[in-house]
Amino acid sequence: MLTRLFPFLDPAHVTPDLSRRLRALADDCDRLERGRPVPPVVLQKAPLLTDWVPAITPQGVHLIGRVTGHPLLGDCAAATTPLWFADPDGAWARSLSRFYKLGPPLDRDGLRRVLRRMATSSAVGGDGSEEES
Repeated sequence: MLTRLFPFLDPAHVTPDLSRRLRALADDCDRLERGRPVPPVVLQKAPLLTDWVPAITPQGVHLIGRVTGHPLLGDCAAATTPLWFADPDGAWARSLSRFYKLGPPLDRDGLRRVLRRMATSSAVGGDGSEEES
């Protein structure tokens, strides 16, 4: 029943690297619980997320924005895996997969442009080729 509403809960969706990700997340949780800061070398290696907005999904809170230096995706628009921790000063966020350095969030005008482009794109046929104003 739950898996019909939330397919990601189905154990068939468990990936081979989930245990590794959860262990790394638990280690970071232990470090933060003890009041230890995130090691500078971890943040130096972390991808940078800019022009981001939070998004709430059934899986949790994600950030959607421009990522630079992602080890798998490179430089592109992306959504994080669900977030678990965020720096109160806004310097970083920890998702299920990794730490992200946080650049500036998307401003209101940028958000309006994105929403307008999405609405126009879906109304025109979804090719997303309209110019940003």
